Amino acid sequence: MKLTLLLPGLCWLDAHDGAEVGKGLSVPALQQLLGKGALRRREQSHAECLGRLWGAAPAGLARLAAAEAGLDAESGDWLFADPVHLRVDRDRALLADVGVMQVSQDEAVKLTDALSRHFGEDGLSFHPATPGRWLLRSDKPLRARFTPLWDVVGEDINRHLPQGDDGLAWSRMLNELQMLLYTHPANDEREMRGELAVNSVWLWGEGEPGTWRAPAARLLADDEALRLLAERSGMRVDAAPFAFAGLEPGDDCLLALDALQAAAQYRDAWGWRETLERLEGDWFAPMLSALRQRKLEQLTLIATGPAGFELTLKPADLWKFWKRALPLAALY
Repeated sequence: MKLTLLLPGLCWLDAHDGAEVGKGLSVPALQQLLGKGALRRREQSHAECLGRLWGAAPAGLARLAAAEAGLDAESGDWLFADPVHLRVDRDRALLADVGVMQVSQDEAVKLTDALSRHFGEDGLSFHPATPGRWLLRSDKPLRARFTPLWDVVGEDINRHLPQGDDGLAWSRMLNELQMLLYTHPANDEREMRGELAVNSVWLWGEGEPGTWRAPAARLLADDEALRLLAERSGMRVDAAPFAFAGLEPGDDCLLALDALQAAAQYRDAWGWRETLERLEGDWFAPMLSALRQRKLEQLTLIATGPAGFELTLKPADLWKFWKRALPLAALY
């Protein structure tokens, strides 16, 4: 079996601090993998990586999600309008996604109903497919490009505002939407309970689904947007196992493991270090052992971000005694 392991967050996103943040970590198996395999540097965003794996950009996901939710996906243009929390920090606005919030379906319905009433005359309607995944239908062509949420969480949104002919108009719409959400009673109640307000949405997933090629026979992932990509390209889909021991042998597999992603995005250095050391025991050491025993025919490890890379390793590579373990600091 060939295993491709996509590990967003494996490389610290602020590459200039990466060596210091990873200093003293005990991850000998990971360092053996890095040193023995063929390591190719590849700076790339998460969305760029998915586009390369599937052979085309991950566009049109909102339309696929609308169809799955039973909405009239063929009419109008569709976007994800995912609920988020924006925090103003000096001269920038940082975005946190629903992963750090608890949003009920009742709250989602109230907030999206208010947005649909307000923007209905503009030909916009909002639909809460799930509490954490909202959809936006536009009667008019979008005429703008939007940055996928994967690449914006924990970042300054000013670098990722809508672009294109109507990009400025969509930015103005977002400002108006934020004012509406700020005064909504549902957010007043959330703040009284000590919870983060849903004070904005993030628009993305526009366009038409691409002609994608499956990067493997099956996908193991917890990301719903990845599941849409996989199902559209004919892959079998299941949830990601908690550890390598839960990985069933079989057809070649793409495993998207997001255990490190949030800690890296939110610059939680201690959480990132603890999770990386846990992954050493749950994943890296067992994968190294499986390669030695030839239970894995090939391992490809992909990390995204400014210090991203792609590592390919086969059992025969472990016999290259002249290649030493690679310290994590060397990644930066």
